[in-house]
This record gives sequence, structure tokens and C-alpha cells, in this order.
Amino acid sequence: MSISRFYTYIIGANRPVGHFLSRALAAQDLMYKGFGLESRERMTVLAAGKPFFVLVPSLFHPDDYAHLPFWLEQAAEEDVPVVLLSSLAVFPPRADKGWAEQEETFAHTALAEDLLAIEALTRQNRRHLILRIGQGFSLMTQDFANQLLTLIREQAQPALDMQRKFSPTPADDVADVIIAMLKQASCTDDLWGTYHFCGVEPVSSYAFAEALLAEAGQYEDLGAVKLTSQEGGVMPAIWVPSGDDTRLFYTFGIKPKAWRKGLSRLVRRYYRADA
Repeated sequence: MSISRFYTYIIGANRPVGHFLSRALAAQDLMYKGFGLESRERMTVLAAGKPFFVLVPSLFHPDDYAHLPFWLEQAAEEDVPVVLLSSLAVFPPRADKGWAEQEETFAHTALAEDLLAIEALTRQNRRHLILRIGQGFSLMTQDFANQLLTLIREQAQPALDMQRKFSPTPADDVADVIIAMLKQASCTDDLWGTYHFCGVEPVSSYAFAEALLAEAGQYEDLGAVKLTSQEGGVMPAIWVPSGDDTRLFYTFGIKPKAWRKGLSRLVRRYYRADA
């Protein structure tokens, strides 16, 4: 039996972060229930414990964001705190340092405008946590890691950009961070707000492809692939800049997470699932 004081409603349980969040909560014997964002299901929130709505859309399913107002309205009606998974794609690219939470130089893109609108709606709930993440990947959907794996299988000498840098952010690490935030937010009422999280060590598309090739090469024959570099070469289709994680680490005591370890885990999971 769970000893948790909180009950998590995962809205987007069929998305990568939702998938790993469900698994991690189950492994820790923490109570949860999963929903698809598109289900538009009216629910009866448990009176006992401390319920949370955790909204985990995917950048690679753009229709997800159209469903979020429905769930935020329910949370307001039930007076339930909300955790929203957002993205550092609200900011434009920047080479010198990662974006901090208080900065307001936002990107002039349709995606950034949609994300900021949902964030503003979320902030109408006094008890909210917004987690903006870096370049998320899981190999479970059409993220950059999945696109790269397809590319190196199809092209013997793919040309990748090695100038612009981003922060790869494993989906299972994001799930772990959300759980850490939930545990502490269920015990105190002064942690609400916006936080940034990225995998440690920004890299270029070329460097990320090198790491992916080394991992995937342990499971299939990719010896003929020779990566090449080219300014303006292959980059993520949805560009997400890096963020400053200081506030998250200081507030919640979460340790920095190296994306290379996450890449190894997720590649291993990908090939075992295909077996």
C-alpha cells in the first residue's frame, strides 16, 4: 500500500514523459492515475490526500496544447494544484549562457506564443509549478534522437551542424525531477513558480550524433557511418535553447543530471523494446 500523501493525475500519460512518470511512480509505490490529453474526461478528484494535476504534453504532438485549457479549467474547479511541463523553446537561441526564469526576451514563433499562453493560463492557479525543459528526447517519438537514428541508418555520411548548441534532456530524467518537485510541494506551500531543467553539458548536433552513434553501434551494425560536419547542417527540427538550472537545484535540492547517462539508458531501452 502506498504511503504517499499525494495522488498524481498524469494528464498525457501516453506521452514520453508521462510514460516514464507513470513507471517511476509505480516503482516507488506512489498513487497515480493516467489520462490521455485528448480524452477530455471529467473526473472526481479524491478528497483524501493531496491531489496534483500533472500536464505533460509533447512538443512533437502539437495538438496536445489545444487540450490543456480543458484540464486547467478542471483543476481550477476542483481547487487542485497544477504541474505543467513546458519548454525553453519560449526563448530564442543564445550562445553565451542559458536562459534564467526571470528573463523575458521571448522568441517570436508560433510555438513560443502557444507555450507562453498556456503558461499564463496555468499561473491563474495560485498553486502551480511550471517546468521548462531543454531539448527533450526519448527515442519514443519523432524527437531529435529518433530522427538522427533514422538518418544514420539511411545515409552513410550525414552532415550535421557543429556550431549551435543545445542541452539534450532525457525524458526519464524529467520524470524524476517532476516527482522530486511533487514530493516537496506536497509538504510546503512556498515552492510554487517557474523552473528550468536541462541535461548537463550543451552540445552541437554533430557531438550529440557522435554520442548516439557510439551507443546505437553496440546494438546494430553502423560501422559504415561516417559523420561529417557542416555549418547549417542537420539540426533539431524544433529548436530548444539551453536554460539555467540554478533555481531548480537550489530550491529542490535536485542534483544536475548528465544527459550522456540518460542517452545510454534510453538507447538500451529502445533496442530491448525492439527485440
